[in-house]
Amino acid sequence: MYARLCNIEILSSYVSEVSVGDLLTVEALVTNPLDWQHFYEKISTIKKGDRTDFMVVTQEGDRLQGMGNIVEVDRWSDHHGRYGFKVKISVKKQKSLTDRRIRAPRKAPQQAPLEKKKLEITPPAAAAAPQQAVSAEPYTINTEDVASFREMLKGSLAMDMDMPSSSA
Repeated sequence: MYARLCNIEILSSYVSEVSVGDLLTVEALVTNPLDWQHFYEKISTIKKGDRTDFMVVTQEGDRLQGMGNIVEVDRWSDHHGRYGFKVKISVKKQKSLTDRRIRAPRKAPQQAPLEKKKLEITPPAAAAAPQQAVSAEPYTINTEDVASFREMLKGSLAMDMDMPSSSA
């Protein structure tokens, strides 16, 4: 684990608790008085309500970066030579960088698109005489074409939604 907040770097040997949510809480225990002096000087400058950037790396290796406001700074010492502090930050923006680590290859190989079937409509004159040039006249739809199209669509969902049934 690792935490960097308020210009303080807290290594895994000091971090005792990290909780992440709407409120980021980092708690550290220090047993060396010289290390405590270092942390105490930095913690003394932190004020409630200050804005800060943070970065936390959890035990699982997830990395979380963001910014927030200081809610609480608590420091203590006991008679057994142990010192500690807890910083609570109200998270305003956060970004998890886990997905970058998981997605190593940027682009997956593209599959070749399936061949599309081409539907060619030939006017009746061109179907009867394929060797002759096709006239520029527009193709007309007659009632037989509509009837054959309805027969083809019978029972399909498109027929049920779009066209009124003739039996109704």
